[in-house]
Amino acid sequence: MIENLENFLFGNKIRYSLNIKEAQEIKRDLKNSNILITGAAGSIGSIFTKSLKNYDFKKLYLIDKDENLLTDLARLVNLEFKYKIKKIIFICSDINTLNLNKFLKINSITHYLNFAALKHVRSEENFNSCMYMYNTNCIYPFKIGNLSKLKKLKKIFFISTDKAVYPLSVMGLTKKIMEHKLFNLKKKYPKKFISSVRFANVSFSNGSLLKSVYEKTINKSTFGVPTKIKRYFIKQKEAANLCFKSLLKISDGQIVLTSYESIGKPYDLVDLTKKIVKFLGKKPVFLTKLNNKKINGQKIILQKTNIMGQKNIEKLYEGDETIKNLNNNNLILKTSFRNLKKLNRNEIQILKSKNIKQFRVSLKNFSNNKKFKILSMGIELNKII
Repeated sequence: MIENLENFLFGNKIRYSLNIKEAQEIKRDLKNSNILITGAAGSIGSIFTKSLKNYDFKKLYLIDKDENLLTDLARLVNLEFKYKIKKIIFICSDINTLNLNKFLKINSITHYLNFAALKHVRSEENFNSCMYMYNTNCIYPFKIGNLSKLKKLKKIFFISTDKAVYPLSVMGLTKKIMEHKLFNLKKKYPKKFISSVRFANVSFSNGSLLKSVYEKTINKSTFGVPTKIKRYFIKQKEAANLCFKSLLKISDGQIVLTSYESIGKPYDLVDLTKKIVKFLGKKPVFLTKLNNKKINGQKIILQKTNIMGQKNIEKLYEGDETIKNLNNNNLILKTSFRNLKKLNRNEIQILKSKNIKQFRVSLKNFSNNKKFKILSMGIELNKII
């Protein structure tokens, strides 16, 4: 159903596929490899994991903190990977509690692929959530120790987001900091392969508005949708394709991203909501506030108040970034990791924060955008700082 809905909304074409030469390179690269995937049961992690069934890896370690999603992934893998299931180990663990350096060493990991992340702007409304987001996105994935001693480790790959471009939210800013920490890692260990990818919105991913609209329409539940918000979208299979592109030799030291030409127009979220509801055979009924009146159709509340940290339209790269084609492909671009000079000097202040006010003051040094704001229990803090 989801695949049919994706095709209905965004067309039947699957973009960003590997060409024959690229597919052969990835096949050689993953042969007899020991792969660690953190955040394996999340939306993008699980999509990528499913795509590995065609490769001859030696061992595949799948780590995720969500027991239910990991179990769902295990059931699917058991069906599709056949004889390779003996090569796969499922581990329920939070990356923040994992001794990552020890794990990489003991299991002779060749490919460390990090999909673990907190990705919602709404997670910023509480200090503890903010700190957990910062640790998950910026700190613990980098606790890999001295890479020169990890002789078997060949490739390191992290996912990023278009929200890291001119960030207005903590989530976007943590991903921006993550990109810059990858720069430092690459600078320190230039012989190690390190890459990333910036995604536009992945359609019907876990926690996304589109998936919420789909599920709540089926369950006949009222839901809200923000107005005047547009987003770029890629399909789930396209997300996996971009991850594989990021593992090509040409992507070393680079962030892979889509071109504006290939990504196409941004979609209005209200318009997409209307199409999804109609596709599911329901009549969309838009309201400005919740009421208990019986209505023949799907109730949808139009949310006209902007969520703090949410942009009207995302951008794919910043104006001062040097953008190049990937393999002479106008559809896929790359930009080199950049250094954030203030990071090492000020990160200690972030980690020593005792409340959300201190946290925001510390983060403010990293944001180039004066519109950067944080919520604390729904209160806009820029009024008191």
